[in-house]
Amino acid sequence: MRKAALHAAFHRAGMRLTRQRLAIYRELEGRCDHPDVEHLFKAVKPRIPQISLFTVYRTVNALESAGMIWRVATWKGHARYDGIVDSHHHFLCETCGRIDDVEAKADCAEMLAHARGCVPDGQVRRVDVMISGDCAACAAARESISQQA
Repeated sequence: MRKAALHAAFHRAGMRLTRQRLAIYRELEGRCDHPDVEHLFKAVKPRIPQISLFTVYRTVNALESAGMIWRVATWKGHARYDGIVDSHHHFLCETCGRIDDVEAKADCAEMLAHARGCVPDGQVRRVDVMISGDCAACAAARESISQQA
């Protein structure tokens, strides 16, 4: 997102676009590994040495509340975040915790309409699809160990 569009998005969310918020958002937007807050903090800290972990937590919570980022999963007690807020699915490796974006073959709009029909008196905002199993590296490692046994 361009800086002018970001400024407008932050303004709509009732937030000022500070150097720290911009750095955190840009870091998350540029990553595809769905980091947790601690990883975001470690990535931003070299560029903004005075930033605190608490600031990163507050900013991530504010960005999530504003709909600018998504919380995709919680793995082993750590919430993971995605800077892509367009409809897409995820694959979670239950062994190493890796989360990958998965191209949606199913029509996300159709799934959302179906979900809204399932909750007629509620308000459905989005549908998340999380596929889980072992990534290729973990599956290969598991296979190698079982062949050695």
